[in-house]
Amino acid sequence: MEKVSVIMPCYNDGIYIKEAIESVKRQTYPDIELIVIDDGSDDKQTIDTLQAMKDEIVLLHTDHLRPAGARNYGVSKATGRYIMPVDSDDIIDKTYIQKAVEIIESKENVGVVYCEAELFGEKTGKWELPAYSLDKMLLDNIVFVTALFYREDWEKVGGFNTHMVAGMEDYDFWLSILALGRDIYQIPEILFHYRIKPTSRTTGFQSDYVQMQNTYRQIYDNHREFYAEYCEEYAKILRDALVEQVAIRMKYERIFEKVQKYYRYPVIGKIIKKIIGT
Repeated sequence: MEKVSVIMPCYNDGIYIKEAIESVKRQTYPDIELIVIDDGSDDKQTIDTLQAMKDEIVLLHTDHLRPAGARNYGVSKATGRYIMPVDSDDIIDKTYIQKAVEIIESKENVGVVYCEAELFGEKTGKWELPAYSLDKMLLDNIVFVTALFYREDWEKVGGFNTHMVAGMEDYDFWLSILALGRDIYQIPEILFHYRIKPTSRTTGFQSDYVQMQNTYRQIYDNHREFYAEYCEEYAKILRDALVEQVAIRMKYERIFEKVQKYYRYPVIGKIIKKIIGT
């Protein structure tokens, strides 16, 4: 049985990390090492919580390397054949690692195994990501970072890209794994729970259109050869996505026009009647 190294970067997540650690400790898979990387936390609760649990985990320290750098440092110290990153505010079901290992060991060309997910915290419900396909992956990231992969593949691609300043280093990483000729497999079961916070790096990224545009351009530039290999498929996918967005915009413009007609004129009429005293 091969060891799985769970890599958990943490920065001031003391309010959540105990729950994340406990979800890893409850795993049915027997051979797991949990590596927590404290990336320069200055929050007392985080420091105290990690100190209290230091005998139950492998505790490493880095100095503000951000998630990609902290993950890379953790993986560099890992001894497992397989790696699964788990963020310090998220939770995994107790059978996730066991089921992921069974898949990766039974399917020869699979290099990444993930699952379906649900949201909790500020928003709840199933995380409605599309089912995995290469077509979808060429256009956008549909695989979260809490997935199982080979440590040797991490080495081959040079780890997570620490130059992805705004995030999306997981998307960049998965494209690198795909470029190795590996496949990605999605377990059709909810085994991962993604916490939604009031504010996070993701919400900040999604609110900045220019930053999003620059980041996706950077991802394309990082993987020019991969996109060139699938250039025809990519061109068709982009055209389909453009048509879909135009159709959505037209639909909402028609709805907005109807709302304007329904609300605007009666209100104006009442104001005019009030002014003229009728």
